[in-house]
Amino acid sequence: MSAPRFDTLGNLRKRLATRLGFGAQADVIALQLPMLDDFLQSAQTYLWRAVSWRHLQKVVSEPLGVGQRVMDLPDDADISSIKRVWVRDGTVWQEIGAGIPLRDEVTGRPCRYELLAHEEGVLQLHFYPIPNELVDVKVEYEAVPARFTASTDRASLPDDLLFLHALINAKAHYRQPDVQAVSGQYEQSLRAAREANFGVDDSRSFGSSKEVRDAHDYVR
Repeated sequence: MSAPRFDTLGNLRKRLATRLGFGAQADVIALQLPMLDDFLQSAQTYLWRAVSWRHLQKVVSEPLGVGQRVMDLPDDADISSIKRVWVRDGTVWQEIGAGIPLRDEVTGRPCRYELLAHEEGVLQLHFYPIPNELVDVKVEYEAVPARFTASTDRASLPDDLLFLHALINAKAHYRQPDVQAVSGQYEQSLRAAREANFGVDDSRSFGSSKEVRDAHDYVR
């Protein structure tokens, strides 16, 4: 199954300009272009944090060698997108907690981790204790949206919902009277998106009996 393919920033910008009444005013659109793009880009950022999107859930796994306490995170992960970290103990994956104790460095099977930035744009997981044998590590995270600045860049989230979010903010900014009507449509669409994905509560552990489950129950 191929990944979903959403509309481009350029096409969404044209739609937004038309809905705001700028469609036939080329000069106005040119002046408002940075603002229109900001409405759309801000909408994507907000919605990425508001919903745990199924199609952005990822798992990366790699071995840590003896004495290796650091693992680089993928380029599409950031400090707020890490969900859970596990180490393999025989045939069982065990979830480990965040926070490394302030102790002398010791060796053993890692049971804690910490997320640190060492170079600009480079995030790393540090493990404690330092592995004294080869150990497999698995990290679950939600990929951050791809670049969304050029007209040909595609949205990383459903473009209909993204467009409605941007339209509400734009209509409120330009004081257009029908903003409430659009808000109702947006709220329904956002609720449907949460029901179709993982909502916003991603704190549940594996095996949770709660009705809304998260990616940990599916991606293993």
